[in-house]
Amino acid sequence: MLKALIVEDEYPARMELRFQLEPYRHLLEVVGEAQSAREAEQLIAALDYDVIFLDVQMPGMSGIDLARRLKRERPDLKVVLVTAYERYAVQAFDAGVVDYLLKPVSAERLKDTISRLTGRGAGEAASRGEPAGPPLTFVPCESGDTTIPVAVDEIVFVTAEHETILVCTQSERLPTRFTLQELAERLPADRFFRTHRSFIANIRQVREIMPYFNGTYLLKMKDKAHSEVVVSRSNVKRLKELFNLA
Repeated sequence: MLKALIVEDEYPARMELRFQLEPYRHLLEVVGEAQSAREAEQLIAALDYDVIFLDVQMPGMSGIDLARRLKRERPDLKVVLVTAYERYAVQAFDAGVVDYLLKPVSAERLKDTISRLTGRGAGEAASRGEPAGPPLTFVPCESGDTTIPVAVDEIVFVTAEHETILVCTQSERLPTRFTLQELAERLPADRFFRTHRSFIANIRQVREIMPYFNGTYLLKMKDKAHSEVVVSRSNVKRLKELFNLA
C-alpha cells in the first residue's frame, strides 16, 4: 500500500482531498498532512512516503520549488501537483511530477491519477474496455534530466524502437514514458491514426501515401527527414476512409 502525504495550506482543501482519496484506501493511505513546503520537508525526512499530493501556491517555498528539490533528492517519491491554475503545467512536468490535477478535482480525473500511481493503468483499463485516461494536450518527453512537454499539434508521428517510445516532431525524436497503447487511446482520434503496431501517425502531417508490398502502404511524413511510416494490411481500410481513397 502506498503511503501518501497531502501538502496544502488551506484546511478545507486538505479535508476535501482526503475525502476524495477515501475510496482508494485499499491502495493508498494518507498518513500525513502539511501546511507548507517547509513542513512537508520535515515530514518527508522523518517518514518514507511513496507519494505526495502537493499544492502550488503556498506561503514560503512554492510547490513547484519543492517538486524540483524532491526530483533531485528523492527521485523515487511520486509527486502529484494539485492546483487551480493551468499555467503551471509546463513547470510541473519539468519538475518531474507524475500528474497534474486541476481544482476542483473530478472523481474520474483522480481515478486516472491513482491508476498511474499504482501501475494499474492502460493495460488493465484496456482489458476492461475502458479508456486509458483523459485526452492529452501535450506529451511529457525526456531529454537527459529535463522533461519537455510536446504539444499534441507538434507531433508528426510516434514510433516504438527497441522498447523505447519516441515522439517525433519536425526535427526531434524524444523518448516518453507513455506506452504506444496509452498514446493510441489518449491522442485526439480526429488527428491520430494507429497505422501499425509500431507507429501512430498524425494524419495532418502526411505528405505522400504510397502502396508498399503485400497490400501494405507507406506514409511519407512532413518532418524534415521525410520519415516513412508503415500502414499494416489490417489498417489499410481505415487509411482509405480517412483520406477518401478509392
